[in-house]
Amino acid sequence: MEIANLNLHNQRNAGHYQFLTDFNDFVIKYTPQVLGIVDAYAAFLLKYQDEIEAYKAITKSATTDDIVNADHDRDITLRSTSNLAHTAMNHFDANVHNAAKIVNVIIDQYGDLASKPYDEETGEVENMIKDLRTKAGAEIVTVGLVPWINMLETQNITFKTLEATRNSEEANRTELRMKQVRLEIDAAYRKITKRINALIEVNGEAPYAEFVKELNARIGRAQDSIAQSKSRKTTIVVTEAPKA
Repeated sequence: MEIANLNLHNQRNAGHYQFLTDFNDFVIKYTPQVLGIVDAYAAFLLKYQDEIEAYKAITKSATTDDIVNADHDRDITLRSTSNLAHTAMNHFDANVHNAAKIVNVIIDQYGDLASKPYDEETGEVENMIKDLRTKAGAEIVTVGLVPWINMLETQNITFKTLEATRNSEEANRTELRMKQVRLEIDAAYRKITKRINALIEVNGEAPYAEFVKELNARIGRAQDSIAQSKSRKTTIVVTEAPKA
């Protein structure tokens, strides 16, 4: 019996963080004293705290409240604009009714933009605004949508600017810090597993059997996740290859 090998390098940041969190829980459950890793575990904990902070920084930079709120505001305006255009189809004035028909043809072809991923929604909103202004310039005036379209454009630009912060120098520094932290904690993890495997040889399996079984089961799930991620990546490459 021994602890199975896991290539931590192949894990994404979220998977890596969760795996080592579970590993830490296992060590606490079976105690560093019983496992014979008191000193090695103390060193691991220092690196684990570093990863917690680095991971929090990455998560915060990727999903800031400002970005979420900006998207929410944009979605409200987007849906309100669509609702107003569709309501105008019932207007008593034939001119408004006919103008609304033309406007809705353009809006409807874009579907439910608010439900699409951030980047896709941003680009499609830009295209829809351009189409409305160039293909139905007079009609959006007749229906009364100009102020709404102007607001939608402003909110879309605001969102696009905020989202660009993900590629800022600060975000890049955070990613680089996470990369270094991972190298250090991976070494601390491997030192622990190597020591336990050596202790099994010296002392026999009994003191470590339950810990190893539980950890190996978790390693198996991590390996499955890595394999699935690689499979999805391969599928995407194969699917998109003809576009090149």
